[in-house]
Amino acid sequence: MNQNHGNYFGRTFVSRRVNFKFTLISILSFFGAAGVMAQNQPSPPEASGSTDASTVAQNQPPASSPGTALSAPAPALMAAPEGTKNEISVSGDFMLGQGTVTLPLGYSIKKSLGGSGANLQPAAFSVPRDSVYYGGTVSYSYGQAWYVDLSYEQGQSSGSQIIDTGSLGPMQSNFTLNDTWYQAYVRYTFPSLRGKRFSGYLRAGASFIQSELTDDSSSPAVGRYTQKDTTQDMLVNLGFGMGYSIYKSKSRNFNIGLQLEGEAFFGTRSQDSLENLSAVEQVAFVRAGIDNTLYGGIGRATIRFEYRLGQSGLFKIFGDLGVQGRYTMIEYPGAGAPDEMLYGPYAKLGIRYDF
Repeated sequence: MNQNHGNYFGRTFVSRRVNFKFTLISILSFFGAAGVMAQNQPSPPEASGSTDASTVAQNQPPASSPGTALSAPAPALMAAPEGTKNEISVSGDFMLGQGTVTLPLGYSIKKSLGGSGANLQPAAFSVPRDSVYYGGTVSYSYGQAWYVDLSYEQGQSSGSQIIDTGSLGPMQSNFTLNDTWYQAYVRYTFPSLRGKRFSGYLRAGASFIQSELTDDSSSPAVGRYTQKDTTQDMLVNLGFGMGYSIYKSKSRNFNIGLQLEGEAFFGTRSQDSLENLSAVEQVAFVRAGIDNTLYGGIGRATIRFEYRLGQSGLFKIFGDLGVQGRYTMIEYPGAGAPDEMLYGPYAKLGIRYDF
């Protein structure tokens, strides 16, 4: 009888230790959930079968599905962030380009010479250039469907070329061009494509460009030639963009995608041109106004890298690397429609925040 009592208390002690460990693991798995109370498991019924069915049912621990402790909810820090309505992003971009730029000749000279310059025919030439452009963009959205984009860009170009000007003879042209772009857009992204492999947007806006061109040239026929132009462009822009995700990490924090963007524009250009010929004396050269119509397009193909910061993923760093090209046709009064071209490698780096 004493031996049976010893076995009984031994089984009870082991059972309570097992029950205590099970309760501790459950509490840790639920990350401190309040109100969990451990129920002491009574000793198992004796083999004699003297315990009735109601006592067994009362002493039986609550039923649980297999693996309850392992399938407990994840800690709150790992939970997905709630939906956000606002988004703001800031980015900077850089382009190293080459191509051509238009150089008008003879408009100011013809106006300054009056009747004696009646035989002078103004012209416009496309001359090669090397360029560097850099700028930045700020975007904001409420609802993450409609966006407002504000952009600024600064460009510096230069070139040297022998130009056959006709009446002024061959001329060694050395020019510089500084232009500044201000752009405002309204952009619509398709909400049904958010988080999908394909994405897309449409946008419309306006651009205002201010530029200054200086040219210092020489010609055996007329000696030294100088020109200084100030230009203002007003453009209307319509564009689109498409994206395709080619890689996404298992944690969904890192994404790589391909992007294709295009834009068409149309507008006017107003130029104020002042030319001077050193060989022509006793002439006060005056400025001439040139009104142009211009139209063209912009294309860009890039690879985009995006990385989400932190557990919430509200901050995202993104970068684009690829190529960009811009083509412009410019109609000059009495001088046809020469074109301008700019193309080269393009890069962008920015940060986005959802709130």
